[in-house]
Amino acid sequence: MNLKRSLPSSRSSPGQSRAVLGEALDGLVPAKTLETAQLLTSELVTNSARHAGTPEGLIDLAIHHSADSLRVEVTDQGRGFETGRGRPDLGGGSGWGLWLVEELATRWGLLRDPTRVWFELDLSPIV
Repeated sequence: MNLKRSLPSSRSSPGQSRAVLGEALDGLVPAKTLETAQLLTSELVTNSARHAGTPEGLIDLAIHHSADSLRVEVTDQGRGFETGRGRPDLGGGSGWGLWLVEELATRWGLLRDPTRVWFELDLSPIV
């Protein structure tokens, strides 16, 4: 299954991204995997809406599901960023999104021109 959606760059985008994943993947992946994917996707969409510098622009969401993996890509027209690895400052109040992706995703990465952040989750059969 491959699905692409464009979301507005707004405060409502993270919630919309969770809803899109819920509708697309309901019954296809274990509930815990869906919850993890929704969390990570909303973190990436939040980063796009907050940092891409294109409030009138769109955030593109792509979902690729196969029998053994789930890949989600979030694309925006922002200038990109440097991936600072490591645990964020506990008192900082933000900066946890990519740390969560690093901790919970099986694999993840960043592509440029346009900025595209992706993650993958390996899937086990639904029991």
